[in-house]
Amino acid sequence: MDNFPVNCQQCGAPLPRQARWLTVTCTYCAAQYTHARVVAAKRFREAYLRSCVATGAVVDCAGQRYRVLAALAAGAHTRILAAERIGALRERVVLKVAHDGAPPGRLRRESEVLAQLQDENADRAAYFTQRLPQAVAFGLATQPDGSSNAALVLRNPPGFWGSLAAVRANYPRGIDARHAVWMWRRTLEVLGYVHGAGWAHGNLHPGHLLVHPGDHGMLIIGWAGAQRAADGSAACARDLRQAAWSIRALLAAGDGAGAPPIPDAVPAALAALLRRASEDQDWCMAAGAQGIDDQLVAAAAAAFGAPRFIAFSPTPPP
Repeated sequence: MDNFPVNCQQCGAPLPRQARWLTVTCTYCAAQYTHARVVAAKRFREAYLRSCVATGAVVDCAGQRYRVLAALAAGAHTRILAAERIGALRERVVLKVAHDGAPPGRLRRESEVLAQLQDENADRAAYFTQRLPQAVAFGLATQPDGSSNAALVLRNPPGFWGSLAAVRANYPRGIDARHAVWMWRRTLEVLGYVHGAGWAHGNLHPGHLLVHPGDHGMLIIGWAGAQRAADGSAACARDLRQAAWSIRALLAAGDGAGAPPIPDAVPAALAALLRRASEDQDWCMAAGAQGIDDQLVAAAAAAFGAPRFIAFSPTPPP
């Protein structure tokens, strides 16, 4: 125990030594003094009750209530909501709520796939499982109008801006090829892990690729249709082709109708690799994610020199 003297913070009078570990009352000015930072039980309960007060639209799912903050997107089978867990330990989450008439069991299947991906014990699992969606809960979501639909609650990793589909809409003339390189590489890294763990996504497109502008990161979502597949299989090669096609679409100008052309401004070696990876299924099967990434590193070095960080904005400057 420290032997330093304790003085009242209000009047400066000396306090008894018990003030080092107890709440005491100053005999001169009657002020209460607490050396350790503690919260009175009454104040704690008041704060806790305030945290449980629900305002706005509230969804109940798997025994927990969530305050809806905003609508993020609407897919063919689900609507995506930003939400916050109501309670003392608040947490931002993403809610996927099934539409009426959506295929039964689809969100349950996605929850099971994500749980298995998180349970993998493959090399570097601790790193890559942080770069895959993490399910919090699955259940029936009771909505403000009293209706109930299947719902999947996902953690909301900070920093992810939106999908590459939204980026493409903001850049109708295409993005800089230097940004396409890191987006493609980050996607290949995750696919390499997933394929090595024996899984294939099966439905990669720009809407299923979320971008983290600050950290140059990518998050692959939409795992309801994932399947078990051996690395190097046709299913994994399909993922690799779809990833290349998504990057090719980001570089292309136009409205997205038809096959996205590769602009002349894209360096020749990078354009050739992108064309082959997006069109040649057998080559993708033989090369795998690591083989494509190795060639991408070489093509980028030939075109742009040594790697360097270039800030990316998902919305073009005015």
